[in-house]
Amino acid sequence: MQEPTSEMVTFYERRTRAHIERVRRNLALLAAEWACGEELLARGEVHDASKFEDAERVPYIWLTEYHRCRWRNIPFTYPEGMEARTQAAVRHHVSHNRHHPEFHADPNEMTDVDLIEMVCDWTAMSEEFGQDGGSARGWAMKTIGERVAFNDEKTRFVFEVIEQLDRLRTCHGAGDLKR
Repeated sequence: MQEPTSEMVTFYERRTRAHIERVRRNLALLAAEWACGEELLARGEVHDASKFEDAERVPYIWLTEYHRCRWRNIPFTYPEGMEARTQAAVRHHVSHNRHHPEFHADPNEMTDVDLIEMVCDWTAMSEEFGQDGGSARGWAMKTIGERVAFNDEKTRFVFEVIEQLDRLRTCHGAGDLKR
């Protein structure tokens, strides 16, 4: 099995830690507004920690490299067997982290804290990629109904959290931590 290069590992670690920091910053903004604030801060401490564990780390390094090459229009081919390992790592990740709807037998079982962390995760991705002014609204629009079947109550809640976080980010001058 081909090992990732040191450059790939460095990029993966820097990019993943920057993502986690964006999620933590967003969770902290909302924590000051919600009664579950301590739980939101605690979620920030463990957000995506599984990406550094054996079941996910190496496959996610390769997945990150795949996306980095795609962003730069550079041809990329997974080493033999790595694409399947990457798919397995993604399944492991979403099934071991409550902020992913796939963790739950029914996404409508997600708690408010799960949904808030999910919105913070989507917001962090939007910030990283410079999409929708850093708002999770675009992620929500393409995900809810198409990939995730939230009921009306959960859908409303998600969009309310997005609106609240967008306001807080504007008030606090939250800037991007770009790739």
